[in-house]
Amino acid sequence: MKNYCRINNLVGFLLFGIASFVYWLTMEPTVSFWDCGEFIAASAKIQVGHQPGAPLFLMIGKLFSLLAMGNTAKIAYWVNFSSVLFSGATIMFLYWTITAMASKLYSKEKTKLEMLGVIAAGAVGALAYTFSDTFWFSAVESEVYALSTLFTAIVFWAILKWEKSMDNRWLVFISFLVGLSIGAHLLSLLTIPAIVLVYYFKTTKKISWFGTLKAFAIACLIVGFVQIVIVQYLVLIAAKFDLFFVNTLGFNFGYGAIAFILLLIGSISYGIYYSIQHRKPNLNLSLICLAFIIFGFSSYFVILIRAKAKPSINLSNPDNPFSLYSYLGRTNYGETPLLYGKTFDAKQTDFKETGTQYRKGSAKYEESGKSFKVEYDKNMLFPRMYSGKPNHENFYQQWMGMEKGQSPTMADNLSFFSSYQVGFMYLRYFFWNFVGRQNDIQGHGNLEDGNWLSGIKPLDAIRLGSQAKLPPSIQENKGHNLLFGLPFLLGMAGLIFLYRKDKQATLVIGTLFFFTGLAIILYLNQDPLQPRERDYAYVGSFYAFCIFIGFGILAIKELLSRFMPQKMSLMAAALTGLLIAPTLMATQGWDDHDRSGKTTARDWAANYLNSCAPNAILFTNADNDTYPLWYAQEVEGIRTDVRVICIQFLSDGDFINQLKRAQNKSAALPITMAPEKYQQGVRDYIPYVDYGITDSVELKELLTVLTSDNKEDKLQMSDGSFENILPTKQLKMSIDADQLVKTNTIKAADKDKAAARMEWKVDKSFIGKADLAMYDILVHNNWERPIYFATSVSPDTYIGLEKYLYLEGYAYRLLPLKTDPKDERDKSQVTNTTVMYDNVMNKMNFSGFKTAKYLDIESRSIAETTWTFHNTLATNLILAGKPERAMAVMKKTTKELPLKTYSIQDTINRFNSIRIFYELKDVQQASLMAKQTLSFLDLELQYIASLEPEQQRRRLRDIQLGLSIINGLEEMSRDHQQLELSKELKTKYHHYESLFTSSIG
Repeated sequence: MKNYCRINNLVGFLLFGIASFVYWLTMEPTVSFWDCGEFIAASAKIQVGHQPGAPLFLMIGKLFSLLAMGNTAKIAYWVNFSSVLFSGATIMFLYWTITAMASKLYSKEKTKLEMLGVIAAGAVGALAYTFSDTFWFSAVESEVYALSTLFTAIVFWAILKWEKSMDNRWLVFISFLVGLSIGAHLLSLLTIPAIVLVYYFKTTKKISWFGTLKAFAIACLIVGFVQIVIVQYLVLIAAKFDLFFVNTLGFNFGYGAIAFILLLIGSISYGIYYSIQHRKPNLNLSLICLAFIIFGFSSYFVILIRAKAKPSINLSNPDNPFSLYSYLGRTNYGETPLLYGKTFDAKQTDFKETGTQYRKGSAKYEESGKSFKVEYDKNMLFPRMYSGKPNHENFYQQWMGMEKGQSPTMADNLSFFSSYQVGFMYLRYFFWNFVGRQNDIQGHGNLEDGNWLSGIKPLDAIRLGSQAKLPPSIQENKGHNLLFGLPFLLGMAGLIFLYRKDKQATLVIGTLFFFTGLAIILYLNQDPLQPRERDYAYVGSFYAFCIFIGFGILAIKELLSRFMPQKMSLMAAALTGLLIAPTLMATQGWDDHDRSGKTTARDWAANYLNSCAPNAILFTNADNDTYPLWYAQEVEGIRTDVRVICIQFLSDGDFINQLKRAQNKSAALPITMAPEKYQQGVRDYIPYVDYGITDSVELKELLTVLTSDNKEDKLQMSDGSFENILPTKQLKMSIDADQLVKTNTIKAADKDKAAARMEWKVDKSFIGKADLAMYDILVHNNWERPIYFATSVSPDTYIGLEKYLYLEGYAYRLLPLKTDPKDERDKSQVTNTTVMYDNVMNKMNFSGFKTAKYLDIESRSIAETTWTFHNTLATNLILAGKPERAMAVMKKTTKELPLKTYSIQDTINRFNSIRIFYELKDVQQASLMAKQTLSFLDLELQYIASLEPEQQRRRLRDIQLGLSIINGLEEMSRDHQQLELSKELKTKYHHYESLFTSSIG
C-alpha cells in the first residue's frame, strides 16, 4: 500500500507522544528513593557517583537540569522528565521494531489490510510495554534504566534497518551507540548476540545449525571483548603505561596514559589505512566499528576530569588510571563466583597472591598491597549457594529444606538455581508484568508478599493457599494487579505464530530475550535476601516479550479469519489485543505507578536533616539513608551545615580526605590522622588480639596506638610483617562537663546529669579504617559539633555507643549522660524529649504523605517509623508530666500520617497509639482506633484461618501478633470501661485462639 512508511512513522511518533504523556502524568515531581537522589545531585553539578558511574547519564541530566532556570526545587522534576522522554522514545522504537519484523512476513507491496495488521501489531506490543510494571516504574524517576533501555531499543531497531538496506553505516552507528551506552548502563551490550544472528542470517547463503551455533559463540566473544577488554583492560593497560612513565621514566602522572591513548589511536588509524590500501573490507569495517565503540566509551573522561576537580560527591576518587580501573571493575562490590567456587559453609584453607595493587602517591605510584585469591575446602562447579553473609546460611537451608550443618550437594545447588534464582528472582518478576502481582511488598519466599498472582483463583490457590476472600493487606494494596495471564497468553500466541512463519526471526528475538533475562541471572549469580526487588535488571527481556505480544495480534487475526471476513477478523483481533494487554495493564497498574504529588522522599530527607542541631555530623549507611539527604543538600541547599557521612564509604581513604575539607556550609571534620595512616592498603583490617587488659582504655590513647607506625605498637604476623592490632574491646572517653555546657551539648542546669566518662564495648573481632575515622572524630571533636547516628542502620553502625544515644527526630544524638543500670529500655525508646518535641512540632513537614496519590513501600515504611517515634515521644512526654504536649504530638500524628493499616505488623503502632489515647483520657479516639484495628485483624485472621494447616504454620508470627494485639486491646478497653468493645474483642480473641489451636496446635 502506498504511503505505508509515512503512516508507520506517524504512528510511531503518536505512540511516543502517548507514552510520554502517560509517564509525565504519573511522574514523581521530585526526588525518589534508592539511587535517584545521588543521580540527580551528581547530574546537577557533574559529580562522581558510585561505581561504575554513568557519565553520559550525568551529562544529559545536567542539560535537563538547566531547564529549571535556577529554581533548585525544580531540578529533580526536569531530570525525572528526561526519563519520561527516554521511555517514550523507547516505546516508539519498539513499535518500529515490531512493524519492521512483521512487514517481512508480507510482500513489499502490502495490501491495506496487511498494512493495518502490521500497524496494529506494533501498536499493541508497544503499548503493552508502555504499561508493563517494571518499565513504567523506571520511566518516572531519575534512574539509568530508562536511558539504557532506549539504547537497547535503538540498537535492535538499527540492526533491522541494516538488514533491510545492507548499508554498513548502520553497523558503525550501532557500534557508536554501544560505546555510548556504556556511559549509562551495560544492558545494550546484551543485544550483540541478536545482532550477530541477524548478520549471520542475512549474509550466509546456506544456514545451518552449526553455523548458527558458531555465530552465537562469536557473539558471546564480542560481548566479552567489549565488556572486559574495552571497558576494563584498556584502562588497565593505560594504567600500566602510566606506571612505567611515572615510576621508571620520571614523567608526571597521566603522561603514560596519554601516550597509550595516542598509540591506540595511531594503531587503529594505521589499521584502517592498511585495510583500505589492501582492500580488506571486513577488517576495515571491524576497525571502524571498534573506533566508534571506543569513541562512545570516551564519555568516561568526564569521570576522570571531575574526580580531579574534587567535587562534594566524589566516590572512590577515580582521578588516575589505576583508580579508574578499580572504579569500572566495581571492586567495592566484591567478587561473585560463576563457573567454580565455594559453598556457603566452606572454610578458608589458603590464599594465593595474584598481583600487586597500586595507589597514587605524592610523586610516584606506590604499592598499596597485594591482591589475593582465597582458597576454600568445599567447592563445586556452577556454584549458586555460595554466600557466607549473615543469615544466608539459614536462608539456604530453609529454602532447600536442608538440615542444620548439612553441606549442599550439586543437586541442591541446581535446585536452588532453578527454584530461587530463576523461579523466584526472574520468573516471578516476569509474571508480575504479564500475569499479575499479589502486592507491592518485597517478598522473600513467604506466602503473603510479592508473589505473582493471576486472579484465576484455583490456579493461585495451588501455590498460595485459599483465594476465596483475600484480606485487606493483599486486596486493598494498590500493587494488587490482576491480569489473569492474558498478556502472557497473547505473547505466547505471538511466539507460536512467528515461529511458524519465520523461525530465524523467532530465534533472534528469543536470543534477545535470553541474554537480557536468564543470561543476567547466570552472570549475576545473586545471593538471597536482596535489600530491594531486582526486577529492573531484566527489563530488556520484558521488552523482547512485548515483541511477541505484538505478533499475538496477527495470531488472533489468522485464527479469526477462518470464521469471519478478513476485515472483521483484523478489527476483532486488534480490539481484543488492545483490551487484554495494554488496556488491562494500564487500568490495573495506574494506581500503583501514579507518583504525581508524591514528595515523601524529599520531605523525609529534609525532616531527617532538620532533626539535627546546627553544624551536626550525621553517620548514615546504605542508599536510602544517604542519597535523599545528599540530594536535599547538594541540589536544594537544605541544611548544608550538616555533614552526612555514609559509613559504607568511610573505609575509603579518599572519602576520609574529603571529610577533612570544608563542604558547602559544613566546616572540615576534626580528623587528625595523616593521609598515609589510612591510604589504600594501610590499616584496612585491624584484628582484635586479647592482651588481657581488664580495665577500659581511653580512646585517645588507643587511637595513638592504632595509628602508630612504631614496631613496638604492632604485632608481627605469620608472614613476618608488623601490623596494628586492637588490644582490648573495652573503651572509654573521659568527659568534661564544662565543655558540654560551653558547646551547648547540654544546658547548664543539666550539668550534673553528665557522665564522668562514656564506656562501651567493641562487639566485633576486628575494626577497619572506618572505625579509625569515627574514633578520630570522637576524640578530637571535643563536643564542638553535635554527633548523630541514623536510626535505620545495622547495629554495628553504632560502634557500641547505644546506651548514649537519644532520639531527637529521625536521628539519634550522642549525649554523654549518666545512665541508670536498671533502665532496660532500648535506645529507640529513649528520647531527648524537649528537643524532639520542638523538632516534631515545629521543624518537620509530613504533608507529602497526604498529597501522594500512591505511597510506595519505602514511603509507608517511613510513615510507620515516624508513627513509632511519635508514640515513643508521646509516651516519654507523659512520663515527664506533660500530657498536653503528648496530646499535641498524637493529634499531629493522626492528622498528618496515613491512617490506613497495610499489614498486621502495622497494628503494633496502632496498639501503642490507642494505649496513649486511653492514658490521655481521649476514650473516643482510642475506642475508634481500637475498632478499626479489630476490623482489620479480623479479616486478616479470617483469611489465615482459611489456609491449610501447613500454610497457617508459615504465618505463625502473624497469628501470634494478631492475637496478642486483640488481647491487649481487650484489656485496655475493659480497664477504661468500654465494656461493649471489650466483649467484642474478647469474643474474637477466643474464637481465633480456639480455631488456630485446633488446626495447628
